[in-house]
Amino acid sequence: MKDLLLNNEGDLQIKAADLVIGTSNRQHQEALIITQPGSFFETPDVGVGAEDFLNSNEEDNPLAAVVREQFTKDGQVVISISFNSQTGDLVYDADYNN
Repeated sequence: MKDLLLNNEGDLQIKAADLVIGTSNRQHQEALIITQPGSFFETPDVGVGAEDFLNSNEEDNPLAAVVREQFTKDGQVVISISFNSQTGDLVYDADYNN
């Protein structure tokens, strides 16, 4: 998917006094993961709210299931979602149908 790109601080990327457009799949995925449900007025059910899952005391943390649900609702095909047991990182393989 092509869109305006953001820098590491979340601001619009500007190059040679112009906005940068490029493949934005990764930044869309990251936005879905960190956005709290209810943040978007028109679509209040969009967003995973990953911060809510940090330090969860639940044995079966549902974060991966919620990420899969949100990616699928956003039009992505999800191949896999898992946690890296050594780093604790969320690892996912998903992309938009083109």
